[in-house]
Amino acid sequence: MHVAQCRCAVSVASRSQPAHAPARPPPVAAASSLLARLRSAAAATSLAAALALAPLNSAALAQGGSSLISNAVPVVDLARVVPSERLEPLNRQLLDLEQATGWRVRMLTRYGPTAEPTLEQLRDGWSVDDKTVVVFVDPSSPNIMTFNFGRGVREVLRPQFFTELQGRYGNMFNVREQGESAAVMGMMDALTGCLAAGGCFAVPGLSADHYFFTLVLSIAGGIVAGSAARIEPQGFVQRREVWVLLFSPLWATLFVSFGLGPVLSRTSDVLPLVGNTLGFAAAAAAVGWQRDIAKATGLTVDEQQDSGS
Repeated sequence: MHVAQCRCAVSVASRSQPAHAPARPPPVAAASSLLARLRSAAAATSLAAALALAPLNSAALAQGGSSLISNAVPVVDLARVVPSERLEPLNRQLLDLEQATGWRVRMLTRYGPTAEPTLEQLRDGWSVDDKTVVVFVDPSSPNIMTFNFGRGVREVLRPQFFTELQGRYGNMFNVREQGESAAVMGMMDALTGCLAAGGCFAVPGLSADHYFFTLVLSIAGGIVAGSAARIEPQGFVQRREVWVLLFSPLWATLFVSFGLGPVLSRTSDVLPLVGNTLGFAAAAAAVGWQRDIAKATGLTVDEQQDSGS
């Protein structure tokens, strides 16, 4: 009797629960799932807000840059090209240059052409005059540097100076190799140094590529001079040295104007001058006295012996 009652009770209890009722998740798992959903929703919201406000931030930056144009701030770095630790010393350097010499250098960095600050705002805010140089730096351009300068600046720095300055520091190869910051700071050091010295004929400093170019032209001048020395005397020319003098406009232009001139105008180092001079002399000797050198070293035999045998 007791056994029957217990079986009935068990069967009734099992019928009272559904056969396929889903099991409730643990409280900890449910909380972690809710937290993950909240995090993903917050991340999506922040990303959408950043994308939506990006153009507004650019426009706000340009508008803020126009309000910064004043003589107390010579450098307005909207493109963030100048390192933060160099910005304040650079501003102080330009202000000291203006106070000591009267030459005024201002620089604006920005990405692409923008509405603000306009040229009128720059002219009014910086009080641009004939002794002012305005440097524009655009990292998105193939050559990141352009210059505007007054008539007074032309008296101490030729337009060719700014062309060379732009070509040396602003070209994409130099920027790719050294970086935008190093290129801009090198350009500013060269520009301010020449203004402080009262002018420069050419941009100071001789790069490796430029020196190699002068060395090649010096060697070419030596080849021309040596070739002229090998011409046999004929007509009114009684000696070979006269041929060298007659061809001097050609080899002297290569050696003096293009081999030594760029070195003398850009550096006081003696080693480049010695190297170009030795290159010219070695090339002239190797070509002009080729037969004598070959005979002395035993590289050739006498042509008369060859014909007699």
